[in-house]
Amino acid sequence: MTHIASHRGGSHLWPENSKFAFAETAKLEVEMVEFDVHQTRDSRLVVHHDASIDRMTDGKGAIADLTYDELMRHVILGTRGERIPTLGETIAIFEPSKVDLRLEIKTKAEGNAYEGMESRIAAELMLSGMLKRSMVTSFSLSRLEAFVEALGMHGGKREDLLGLVWLCSPLLLTQLGSKGLLASLNAYDIREIALKADMISAAVLDFWRGNGITVHGWAAHTREAAQAMFRLGVASFTTDRPDLAIAARPA
Repeated sequence: MTHIASHRGGSHLWPENSKFAFAETAKLEVEMVEFDVHQTRDSRLVVHHDASIDRMTDGKGAIADLTYDELMRHVILGTRGERIPTLGETIAIFEPSKVDLRLEIKTKAEGNAYEGMESRIAAELMLSGMLKRSMVTSFSLSRLEAFVEALGMHGGKREDLLGLVWLCSPLLLTQLGSKGLLASLNAYDIREIALKADMISAAVLDFWRGNGITVHGWAAHTREAAQAMFRLGVASFTTDRPDLAIAARPA
């Protein structure tokens, strides 16, 4: 079964990564919600896509440079005064719903890791009882490795997750090729990859499946793109228009 993940809570329908978007997503017939995690200067986990708050709030600055209290002075544009949610607040919205989590571990704007963030994410997922309802993703293999290590330190196992997925950009695919990507996955013992939806074909799937790798999609934002994901049978895909993906789901 191919699962639908509402990307940033359905960012073409509602203000992305907002509590309102998440509450609306929780009502939908989708399997997952996708969101991004950053860390404030005082080590609070918050859900926001960009490393800075410039694009989506009435403030400016890098999340890494702001304390949580400083961050809370700013509101998300397009909402009725909402602040950027914490990871805990986001979990609380979905815990009573049927919608599981597809969490992306982010880095600072320059690509550097947030100190100790993977450990805090692991602890939060375990404390909330949501570990087994969570898929963890990142564009950084080293962040996935750090998360697995942190999970073990908290007494958890990677097998408890819904998935551990390397997000791959079209640029990296062009630079390394499929065989180069496979070598990178093997080096980090990761068995799942997410490719941009328009880069996935039957031949591409045959290559990855033949090498024991599960394939997910991302950026399937139209009905036609969602239909292709269902037809190809990817494990899951993200979409900014979960309503169109639901309508495209085969009966």
